[in-house]
Amino acid sequence: EETAQTVDLRQVFEQGRMTMKVIVGLSFVVMFLTFLYAFTMRPGVLFPKTFLREAEDAAEEGDVEALRAICADNDSAAARIIESATELMAGDTRADYMVIRDAIEDEGARQAGVLWQRIQYLQDMAVVAPMLGLLGTVLGMMRSFAGLQGDLNFEDKASALAAGVGQAMYTTAGGLVVGIVTMAIYAFFRGHVNSLIGGLESACNRVLRRFASK
Repeated sequence: EETAQTVDLRQVFEQGRMTMKVIVGLSFVVMFLTFLYAFTMRPGVLFPKTFLREAEDAAEEGDVEALRAICADNDSAAARIIESATELMAGDTRADYMVIRDAIEDEGARQAGVLWQRIQYLQDMAVVAPMLGLLGTVLGMMRSFAGLQGDLNFEDKASALAAGVGQAMYTTAGGLVVGIVTMAIYAFFRGHVNSLIGGLESACNRVLRRFASK
């Protein structure tokens, strides 16, 4: 059984030709992005608890310079958002609350846009994969018709027809499988990003409220 499965996979690659290789390559890119996003798009990366604890303590004391230093030493999205507010508060710890909030919201929207842009690549690949499968279908049909029109005997024409149909079927199926799986992964990360953005906003607002209470 294992030998038959190996032969079948080899046949898929051989008959799918270059189009199938591109689809398989695309699937590896999707796998790489999935693991990359799973490790980098986490609360501990976007708004670390240690950073937030230090930022809240500095805000509680009204120490803007200390907060700026804490943000400068951290590369998280929360640090960039809070740092945009500290620029306004530098030299004026009683800066208008609404102005500070607007600064946080503007930078927060930019950071949220970065997250959405990252997972957008998954959606793009979910759209491209079936199109590659369709391209393989067209190329397979062209291959079949070329074989039928050639000056070949019956057996050679039948072989050319089978090869072309095989290419069409394998690439279509491969493109659809990769597209469906990628769209499912994108749907998961879409909900995950919504949750992360909500947590990011809540974390940054906690720091802002500490300043507002001073």
